[in-house]
Amino acid sequence: MARISRNGEKYQENFTLREYRTWKAAEAAADKWVRKMKQELPPQKPAKGRMSKRNESGVVGVRAFVDKSKGSHYCRWYAKWPGCPNAGGVSFSADILGDTDAFLCAYLARTHETVDREWVLKKLKTFRNTKKAKAVLKLKQVSFE
Repeated sequence: MARISRNGEKYQENFTLREYRTWKAAEAAADKWVRKMKQELPPQKPAKGRMSKRNESGVVGVRAFVDKSKGSHYCRWYAKWPGCPNAGGVSFSADILGDTDAFLCAYLARTHETVDREWVLKKLKTFRNTKKAKAVLKLKQVSFE
């Protein structure tokens, strides 16, 4: 069997021993089919900026984290992107900033690809009440409040 996927669509074809008689012939036919399909199908969309099924926040590169260990309740919003200088990304505490502001900070850090917290907090003041911020908050699927 040969499989290829492009932009969420899956394509497959079977190459049976009954039809091709040997594994070598079946594999050669499968390789030929894959090469042909790669030429016919549209190019793969880049992964950067693509929403995945695992995304729970509603915004690409932003995720929620809750730690309930040892009796504490610790909530943070993380922003991460390809090439982020911080291995774990940059985080903003919902306990300190509030859920909405921490989420908006993670959104700003992700969209501007910055780990500069001071810049993000400064930008938040002018961004918080804009139409864009309200639209971003409508995407939010997780809440700590």
